Amino acid sequence: MSNLFNPEISWLEQLPSNLRPDNDKVEKLENLRSHYHISNDIFIGIITSSPEITRRVQENVYKMAKEKMPNAPEKELLEVVLRTRVFPQNPAGLKMTEEEIREVIQNINSFNDLVEYFIQRDKEEPRFQRDIFGVGKKIANEIDNILKV
Repeated sequence: MSNLFNPEISWLEQLPSNLRPDNDKVEKLENLRSHYHISNDIFIGIITSSPEITRRVQENVYKMAKEKMPNAPEKELLEVVLRTRVFPQNPAGLKMTEEEIREVIQNINSFNDLVEYFIQRDKEEPRFQRDIFGVGKKIANEIDNILKV
């Protein structure tokens, strides 16, 4: 675990504490980052776009919605979570019309369904802009495997 105290791991410090991977995963991730000479900023982007981090973020949003609206029906809570991922509220979010939002919510029956919907939508967007040889996809898959619970 000597790498954990390395000042080169600034990507870890930049992640919110609730999104940081477990210590046993940090060393594996840092070894991967340094092996491929990935900048800390790009590495943070890859980590935060992983399905595991998507789950954590959505769980946090769901918990906050539930705290603020304790008597709200489940569908309403799920819609609140969905809307946090939709543009214009989220500039990097999903581009959806009101009709599309209603249609998605109609087909979502649980929080897990909603998270899987987000993960599937995220897969449609490339995590690397110019990944001609597929190296970025390989790195993203390795990160996803490390981060899996």
